[in-house]
Amino acid sequence: MLAWLPPYYMRLGWSPTAAGSLLGGVTLAEVVAGLTISAMIDRLPDRRPALHAAIASLFVGLLVMLAAPEALALPAALLMGAGIGALFPLSLIVTVDHAATPADAASLTGFVQGIGYLIAGLFPFAAGIVRQHLADLSPAWIAMACLCVALFALAAGFAPKRALHAARA
Repeated sequence: MLAWLPPYYMRLGWSPTAAGSLLGGVTLAEVVAGLTISAMIDRLPDRRPALHAAIASLFVGLLVMLAAPEALALPAALLMGAGIGALFPLSLIVTVDHAATPADAASLTGFVQGIGYLIAGLFPFAAGIVRQHLADLSPAWIAMACLCVALFALAAGFAPKRALHAARA
C-alpha cells in the first residue's frame, strides 16, 4: 500500500506534495499505533482484541478509500496507517506468545518475519501489474481488504490457552 498510495492519488489529480503528505499521515499513524500497542499490550493477556482492532482499522481504511478516495482520504490514510502500524509489533508479540522455548521463539519469529517481508515485497509488484493492465489500483485495494478478512479469521485462532499450552509443551 505504501508504494502505491502517492501514485494512486496523483492519478486522481493530487499534486505530488499533497499525495506525499498523505503518505506522511499514514507513516505517522503507523508509528503512533506501533508505539501505543507495544506500550499497552501487556495489559491484554488475550491478544485477539488488539489483533482484531488493528485488522479492522486497516480493513475499514481500505473500504473508506475505495468508497470516497478524495473526500475521506485523510481518515482512510490514518485508519490504514494505524492498522499497519499496530500489526507489525503484534505479529512479533503473538509469535513469541505461542513459542514453547526462547529458541523456538527466535526460529518462529524469523520465519514469520520472513513470510511477512515476502508478502510485503510481492504485493507492490502485483499491484504494479494490476495498475499496468487495468490502469486502476482499486482491485489491489480490494485484494488487500479480502486479505484482511482472512487475517481476521486467522487471528481468532490465537487463543491465550493455546499460548499457555505451547509454553508448557
